[in-house]
Amino acid sequence: METEVFQEVASQQILQLAQEEEAKLDREIQKLETLDEDDFDKLRQRRLEKLKKAEQQKHIYKQLGHGEYAELASQQEFFDAAKHSPRVVCHFYRPTAKYCQVVDFHMARLAARHIETRFCKINAEKSPYLVEKLNVYMMPTIVCIKDQKTTHHIKGLDELGGTDEFSSDMFAYVLSSHNVLNYDGGRPDSPTQAAKKKGVNSIRMAMTGPGGLAPGRRGGTSSIRDGLTETQYDSDGSAEDDVF
Repeated sequence: METEVFQEVASQQILQLAQEEEAKLDREIQKLETLDEDDFDKLRQRRLEKLKKAEQQKHIYKQLGHGEYAELASQQEFFDAAKHSPRVVCHFYRPTAKYCQVVDFHMARLAARHIETRFCKINAEKSPYLVEKLNVYMMPTIVCIKDQKTTHHIKGLDELGGTDEFSSDMFAYVLSSHNVLNYDGGRPDSPTQAAKKKGVNSIRMAMTGPGGLAPGRRGGTSSIRDGLTETQYDSDGSAEDDVF
């Protein structure tokens, strides 16, 4: 008896929602039917103005280095990029780190697709001040910057599935979740079951011994380590910092 009552209530709610949607659609159709030529001209004009504004913004972005994936020659260029572009994705890399090369491939693809975001990279070994200030200790590290603030760090490939077999769409989806890129699609499929494996993919980055760092501490470019994930690494860095 209770099941029948529940089904009846559910059916009524579904019917009501369908009727509301139908009524909404009828109103939109009626609105279009009442438009005269002047109204259509106004709509076309608004559309043209919107397209013109978007094209102007695209031109400004390209002047700022958007649309291509380029290396920053100095730490000062990093500050300049963060100052002039509202959204920046910067890859801190080491030339010998193989996973950084994978990130380079996807960053180049996304740079061409997402003009709204500045994509760049900087050599971590040549950027000691930034490495220290932004708490960069794993290669690759992808720093997300919005409105001159570092809002998030993607350390290793944990967020991308813990594997180097992630897709560009997965990368775009993750970046969009940190508000540094526009992505309209749903969450892409997980790369592979290898993303769930531990063992060699779970690397604890710590230096010990003469001249090194005690476990759980890091500092400067000497503490940078290459790795796929940071599952077991204890981070005490701030989630958001002023770039300037």
